[in-house]
Amino acid sequence: MDRICNAVFEKISSLAPVGRYVIISEDEFFEGFPDGGDRNESELKRALKTLTSGNFVDLKYSGGNLYCVSPLKKYVPEELAEPEPELEEAPEKRERTVSGNMLAFVAAFAGGAAGSFIISLIFSLL
Repeated sequence: MDRICNAVFEKISSLAPVGRYVIISEDEFFEGFPDGGDRNESELKRALKTLTSGNFVDLKYSGGNLYCVSPLKKYVPEELAEPEPELEEAPEKRERTVSGNMLAFVAAFAGGAAGSFIISLIFSLL
């Protein structure tokens, strides 16, 4: 969210708990706008539309310079959000070497040969 959306959301959240509607005038919203920002109705409506589309607030109605809004959830800024715990590095794995691969090949070959020998024995006895 940009600074204006954040200021509008903070104003709504400070006046009403989550899920409760409150009527706020444009002037009250403009008091919370950051310094140096445009304090006009179009910026306010853009911020409310952004917050509504992001499911942060519910705008029940707006008429004249009054808005009936409700915060739907709490906003946690991305900077303050807990970082995801880093996965611990796995213990160093042995690199597969030619001898490791060769051992697997010999074991597979011996198993196949033993299986073929057993089947051949069974058919020769029958």
